[in-house]
Amino acid sequence: MVTRDITGIVDRSRIDDQPLTIDRYDLLLGLIPTAFVVAFLASRLLSLPFEAAVLGGAAIAALALFDGVFFRPPTGLRGT
Repeated sequence: MVTRDITGIVDRSRIDDQPLTIDRYDLLLGLIPTAFVVAFLASRLLSLPFEAAVLGGAAIAALALFDGVFFRPPTGLRGT
């Protein structure tokens, strides 16, 4: 909440007041680019064709996306 007084704007919500939590959906969002980075590294280190490695990374990213959106979607706001 932001209020205004004579000296200026006072911000009532501070970042350090809110707890730092990493939930399941944060991990799923982090898995998507990680899958592509691992696929790229696998193609370079194991001499795999680049297209095959990217296809594997896309399959893992698609599984993460479908799991977070369709199979087990968010149920609502938490912590409010």
